[in-house]
Amino acid sequence: MPGGDYNAVKGGGLKLKAGKKNLFKVGKDKKKRNKDEGEKVDPDTVENGGWRKIADEYDMKGGINVAIEVASGEKGFTRTYIAAMDNGKFTIGFPHPEGEGPNPEEIFALVKTPDDSKISLKTGFGRYVGVDSEFQLVAFSEAIGVREQFLLVFQDGKTAFQAVASPLFLSTVASKEGNVHVASRTATENEMVNIRTDAVKEGPVDWRSAEDRKNARDCETAYVKMYQHSKVDLKNRHIAIDVKDRKGVKKAQAEGSAHELLLDRRMKMKSDRYC
Repeated sequence: MPGGDYNAVKGGGLKLKAGKKNLFKVGKDKKKRNKDEGEKVDPDTVENGGWRKIADEYDMKGGINVAIEVASGEKGFTRTYIAAMDNGKFTIGFPHPEGEGPNPEEIFALVKTPDDSKISLKTGFGRYVGVDSEFQLVAFSEAIGVREQFLLVFQDGKTAFQAVASPLFLSTVASKEGNVHVASRTATENEMVNIRTDAVKEGPVDWRSAEDRKNARDCETAYVKMYQHSKVDLKNRHIAIDVKDRKGVKKAQAEGSAHELLLDRRMKMKSDRYC
């Protein structure tokens, strides 16, 4: 090629044709798009000032703030909450405008242990919510007793608030004195409530043991080691395991019956004189 032709060639970095995307940014754009699609906002939560509705018992975590909303309206929410008063009794608060959450007197601290379905509530005045002898909702106690324990009944997307001391449901219709009481034996429309919280919803918790969360082969090996008579670490030697039917073990792990299945498989194998 003549020297003049070399000079006619333009120098510089590699440039892609117009309309072509940078190959190094495709993955980043896709990742950002997936992230935006995953962060969907619940309109109901926005309308209630960031307080989302708790739909099942598994979402009830001790230590979070909750509010009890009257849910007897046509839409299933009213933005009206049960409020504590300084005299130890409760009343129905005023409706909140859209986008506003509950007031401080309408917020309670939830007390609950993971292994118990019963809950207790503590007001901002430092007293626990309970039921008195006249079935009124009151907050006088500084400790939790039977009168300060409640159950939440979730069914068909609706929630009812039931006292443990007397199997009566909380009514969202105030008495003549304007107080909230627990007096209904059945949960009708006037007993429907929404339990709301400002706590971030956590993902599902895997309650399985460490052995059950392993893959099928390691799971069975762990159970064989666990129930063999010898406590000496055999380093995977002389461990009789069934190498067949791993699909059955995986299915049992998902259903939570791996323990029973592996023990049954152990019994069907050749007997071990040390077991």
